[in-house]
Amino acid sequence: MAFSQKFTLRRKHKEVTVELAQLNREMALRMIALAHETGEIGPLIDAVNTLRSSEELYSQDTAQIDTARIQKKLGDVLLNVGKNENDSDAIEAAITAYRGAITIASMLGAQNLRLDARKSYTLAMKYLGKDEAPQMVSLMGVA
Repeated sequence: MAFSQKFTLRRKHKEVTVELAQLNREMALRMIALAHETGEIGPLIDAVNTLRSSEELYSQDTAQIDTARIQKKLGDVLLNVGKNENDSDAIEAAITAYRGAITIASMLGAQNLRLDARKSYTLAMKYLGKDEAPQMVSLMGVA
């Protein structure tokens, strides 16, 4: 009986975690749409923070490649804004987005996405004058 309850609770936890990650992705996408409508970068930075806040919930079973792709694209947009408008906050947010994309891509074995995000991360670090990127640790211990 106890084993059955434990299994049921673990399954329910996994379902809730997947649902929470989906809600965070939807909220991030709405923030992106808001940024597009208003021309403001604040919602883009909020979208990055929303996606990153749910990373602690991810496991190899619950992480979604779409989340990594969204973070990579957010990073690309924020890096371009940061370069064009000399906005270090946008570049810092891009770095955060790239880190999230790298972490999830590493967990899922999406090597092409991981390598693309690493290149973009290195470029963003250079724009901030941080040529030497710190060693990043993903949820799996490898970045």
